[in-house]
Amino acid sequence: MYQIDQEKMKLTKIDSTVLKNENMMERYHLQQYIFNSWETFKNDVGYPGAILLGQEIRPHDSVQDSIDLLAFDQNTSCLIIIELKRDKNKLQLLQALSYAAMVATWDSEKLITSVRNKDISTEALDFIKNYEPNQNVKIVLIAEYYDPEVVLTSDWLSTNYGLDISIFSVQLHKLDGKVFLDIDQKYPLPELSETYESRRKVTQNSTKQDEASWEDVIPKLKYPFAKNGIDLCRRLKGEGDPKRRRFMHVIRNYGFFDMISFNFREKYLNIYVNCKDKNECKNTINSVIGKHIDITEWRDGINFNIEKKEEYNKFVEWLNV
Repeated sequence: MYQIDQEKMKLTKIDSTVLKNENMMERYHLQQYIFNSWETFKNDVGYPGAILLGQEIRPHDSVQDSIDLLAFDQNTSCLIIIELKRDKNKLQLLQALSYAAMVATWDSEKLITSVRNKDISTEALDFIKNYEPNQNVKIVLIAEYYDPEVVLTSDWLSTNYGLDISIFSVQLHKLDGKVFLDIDQKYPLPELSETYESRRKVTQNSTKQDEASWEDVIPKLKYPFAKNGIDLCRRLKGEGDPKRRRFMHVIRNYGFFDMISFNFREKYLNIYVNCKDKNECKNTINSVIGKHIDITEWRDGINFNIEKKEEYNKFVEWLNV
């Protein structure tokens, strides 16, 4: 990593460091940093629709170890095992696989019981109350370094058996006494994600058919324009997915935006945009709603939250729907 000196037109290398040298531990530091920053960090590990269920979750009564972080992917109704290591550890993948095998047998009652005391929100409980045992548990490995066999084994398991495994490395850098963390995807390579996906032999997810409706959801949403937004989406897209409180790809090919999806969270309306030019999309949102809007990038575009009625009115007026 380099610092750019625009006056001298040169690059100055920023010193790199490691967790050990900064007295940072795997559980008490790296894990806590991710836990406290999940709303932005989830985009960098490729799960913008995931909700964090808790940390230090015991996967089975027969073991004393615990899952570092456990999340739930709303898009596929799958659990996500997130296993962290300082430095590197050849057994990291094996540990994550054993945890995945254990939680794959959980039903909704076991899942709720396991996470109930982990500061999980009422909204998150609503999402997982109809969870059914799902063999397609996803695995995310995060460490500073990896032995080649970890990546090779992950590729073999993913390609031949359809396991969903992602591998990320974290690097620390220091500048003027401040420590910066960068995250880099090691597997699958972002540029080849579609190729890896096509090679997987993934079975259909099994989820319960419940009777959730938007009429059940609306009273739980704590912003005045929620019903108006849901009615708008229903008019444009049909019923959407009330169980996951979302309408996918409501609007297509609008300006710089390829697709726009609406996610009705408990305290705000979350908008996801698929776009190629992220900077242009950010500038557009800032000019339409205001520069105060906090915009986050994800792999295929940007996302942002709308909390106030005046912000919602500006956005809808601009969409011209």
